[in-house]
Amino acid sequence: MSEEKYRTFFDSSRVGFFRSRLSDGLYLAVNAKAAEQIGYKVEEIVGRVKTVDLFQDTSQREKLLTSLKNEGYVNDFEVNLVLPNGREGSYSISAKAYPDKDYMEGIAIDITERKRVQVLLKESEERFRNMAELLPEPIFEANLEQVVTYANLRAFELFGFTKEDLVVGLRATDMFAPEELQKVAENTSAQFRGEKNTHTEYRCVKKDGSRFQALFHVSLIVKDGKPCGLRGIIVDLTEQKQVEAEILKLRKLESVGVLAGGIAHDFNNLLAGLFGNIEMAKRFLSDEHKSYKYLDSAGISMERAIALTRQLLTFAKGGDPIKEIVSLEEVITETATFSLRGSNVKLQLDIAPDLQLVDADKGQLSQVISNLVINAKQAMPDGGVITIKAGNIEATEGKQVQIIVQDQGIGIAPQYLDKIFDPYFSTKQQGSGLGLASCYSIINKHNGTITVESELSQGSTFKLTLPAVEDPEKVPNPASDTDLSIDSTTVARILVLDDEVLVQQMSGAMLEEMGHQVDYAVNGEEAISKYQTAQEKQQGYDIVICDLTIPGGIGGQEAAQQILKINPQAKLIVSSGYATDPVMAKYSEYGFQGWVTKPYSFAELQKVVQQTLE
Repeated sequence: MSEEKYRTFFDSSRVGFFRSRLSDGLYLAVNAKAAEQIGYKVEEIVGRVKTVDLFQDTSQREKLLTSLKNEGYVNDFEVNLVLPNGREGSYSISAKAYPDKDYMEGIAIDITERKRVQVLLKESEERFRNMAELLPEPIFEANLEQVVTYANLRAFELFGFTKEDLVVGLRATDMFAPEELQKVAENTSAQFRGEKNTHTEYRCVKKDGSRFQALFHVSLIVKDGKPCGLRGIIVDLTEQKQVEAEILKLRKLESVGVLAGGIAHDFNNLLAGLFGNIEMAKRFLSDEHKSYKYLDSAGISMERAIALTRQLLTFAKGGDPIKEIVSLEEVITETATFSLRGSNVKLQLDIAPDLQLVDADKGQLSQVISNLVINAKQAMPDGGVITIKAGNIEATEGKQVQIIVQDQGIGIAPQYLDKIFDPYFSTKQQGSGLGLASCYSIINKHNGTITVESELSQGSTFKLTLPAVEDPEKVPNPASDTDLSIDSTTVARILVLDDEVLVQQMSGAMLEEMGHQVDYAVNGEEAISKYQTAQEKQQGYDIVICDLTIPGGIGGQEAAQQILKINPQAKLIVSSGYATDPVMAKYSEYGFQGWVTKPYSFAELQKVVQQTLE
């Protein structure tokens, strides 16, 4: 290249060229670009300014000179200079030394803006990395070989891996259950081909081998127009799956309830006639009569049938417990002791002396305790100990009572633990599959919880919680049987509304045995008409016993409202085979003074009649 061409190139280049002495750093030549970069004019720098005057850190110049002396040249050597206006700048120097001529020459590129952007980028990366670490959801990145290159703190916590696992080469496939790997491979390949498949649910595996469900939101990492990996967010679905399982369980109970409620209602009407007639027959026989023991045995069978229908009714749609203030100590002690009578199983009770009261259906809670104790007894055919503990606990929902029923039996297999509360699920050959489902439904309707823990050959532990009565001092004390002041010889006129002839005959016989006068109506229309006529003749009924469900006619609830319009002081008792009907649970809100569930005993009917007359 001729001198003239070289000079033209030197002066017009957009790259800063310079030449300086090695000995003292005096600039011998610079082009316009080099002078502009450091804030001078060409004539102000050549022969006047030394490089040492510009270096922010003189040690950088020493390193530069040392490298030139040892290697003869430098490439992309970064230096920080202080310019005349006080501004600091960063430059990349590439130069060659000529020691025999005491000079060096090269090019200088202003990288100040690039360095500033790098600093901002580093700060941005640090900021977003910190944010990623703080996120409650796991985040990860993986390369094309599916090796995890980044994971935030939550990801390590969820899967149980450590930073050391990441260093030695943690593979993304280590996070999935073996049966999911084919689906993972297919979805990953599809994403690398550019097909959108942003979120998929997988069964995942933790480092300790435990499994859980998770939703993966994944996107492609693209660099220079080519895919180089995947990044994603993982949503732990454990709690959601538990909630879904609870909802499914409740739906199963509800669907069973629609069928069970209707069957049990009709069955209870039949039982009412049978049970009542057996009771009445026994009343006219001495204990020594030859037929008495057969009637007694039939009565026991009837009680078992009644208990089964009560379990069915527990599932009735919309059914509410008929609540009263209950002492759990009494329910637990009496029920558990009775359920273990004659068995080789020992009962151990640990009940807190200050156990709080609960607002509950005593009969239903007794059913829960009985089912749990009988199950525990059957799990220990060779005998053992059933431990029942009851105490007060504090929860986020407020004060609660906790009951723990623990056995030493054969335990429940892990694969059955999430099914044992399902209706009609049983591992027993003779089981109906209603016992634990009843327990679950009853506790749920009492706004409580029931859970189970079990190990094979180690036994099972059921934990129940129920809301405690917040202020026991304000709880009214219900009248007991001994508080009744009505003379049992009092004669009352009673109208029985029921469409079942068997129930009419049975209840009529009982009431007449008590000394009362009885009249009947097969539907609400007839009951209203008879009540109206009796009032007009001033021969009104003292009590009307109303069956709630009358097929094809007015039922007891509507009939009661019409009767109350005729006589606001009318005394009404509601009766139904639906023990969990909302009207039964809140009878007083519907104008009734008492309730009795079919099938009922002589004593139960007598008690409610006397209480109502009082």
